[in-house]
Amino acid sequence: MAIKTQTMNKPVMNTQSLIRQAIACFNQNDPQQGKALLQRAADAGSAAAVLYYADILFKEDRLAAYKYLGQQWQRGVKGTLHRRALLRCFFDKQNSYTNDELFSDLHEEAIDGDIQSIVALISVMQSADVSRYYCALLQQFSPELAQQLLHASYTVQEASVTSTELSQAFSTGLQGWQQFNCEKINSDIGLVVAKAALTDIECRYMMLRFSSLLQPSQIVDPVSGTAKQNPYRTGSMVAIVPEYLDWIALGIELKMSAFAGFARQNGEVMNLIHYDVQQRYLPHFDAIVGDTSTLSSQLRNGGQRQLTVLAYLNTVSAGGETSFPKLGIKVPAQAGDMLMFRNIDAAGKLLQASYHAGEPVQAGEKWLLSKWVRQGVTDYGTFAYG
Repeated sequence: MAIKTQTMNKPVMNTQSLIRQAIACFNQNDPQQGKALLQRAADAGSAAAVLYYADILFKEDRLAAYKYLGQQWQRGVKGTLHRRALLRCFFDKQNSYTNDELFSDLHEEAIDGDIQSIVALISVMQSADVSRYYCALLQQFSPELAQQLLHASYTVQEASVTSTELSQAFSTGLQGWQQFNCEKINSDIGLVVAKAALTDIECRYMMLRFSSLLQPSQIVDPVSGTAKQNPYRTGSMVAIVPEYLDWIALGIELKMSAFAGFARQNGEVMNLIHYDVQQRYLPHFDAIVGDTSTLSSQLRNGGQRQLTVLAYLNTVSAGGETSFPKLGIKVPAQAGDMLMFRNIDAAGKLLQASYHAGEPVQAGEKWLLSKWVRQGVTDYGTFAYG
């Protein structure tokens, strides 16, 4: 039996070390050296370095980044077309792309087995007859995930559709991100509900992906400025920080901004919240109130919380409404619905009627997403969206 020996004149390059060195260079304001190190790691076969380098390049020259990602796909680096579609759809302020280009990138990755691209395509398409093609792919490449996300079983033979039908369904789905079936409930605080704004896949995906990261909910102490557990608010939550922003999370944030009419840079981090039976959030204001130095420092991060946007991920069997005691209104939690209301008026004064609560869950459980929107750009908005 022949024994393979490692040649000593070509030591194996530690790409993780190169990436760490590159990050250090960026932190030390030496971007050119950082990019050079990332290129070395990418050339050595690190897919993570390829994607990281493309993100850096995108900030300088988006078209060059798109070309680079396409070239890396031709070299056999997986995930590069998905990243190109993601950058185009959520970060290209010049809209220098077409829906067909987005679809083509995601489709190529999907048929090659990329789960993120398959889930992205299913989430966008509203037609079950068309999306079943990608449901079949998901079942083929990840049976366990398909079982958790889908209501039915699919086979590729049953899901025969043309590429034109697939592309058209994708484009129609994207257009739906800007269109909402709205019900105006109260004009005093601009309380509006968008019915079925999120798809079933979006709702189930967010619950499935982030449920294991939940931690007991906390409330910020107005005096110390520290977050603490408090019986005033029970349940659990997880912040969807920038490193968690994938296609589904980004799509939901984009829908929220289109629905409520705010720039994504003005948003705070989106939170996934879970309430079990009898858990609740007692009546409170979302606006930052008080006059302590801690509260004043909070206002420096984008100003006052002007808007609240909620998205319900499941239908609560009993209880769990979002209530507004001063208005005598209770909004039931229905899967896929989004809700928004104002916390302050045009002059920045607190709207007393925005006083609200998460009613106790009487049966089942409650899952939702929350987004607070400031008057100006937030730290999160700058980090996530530039």
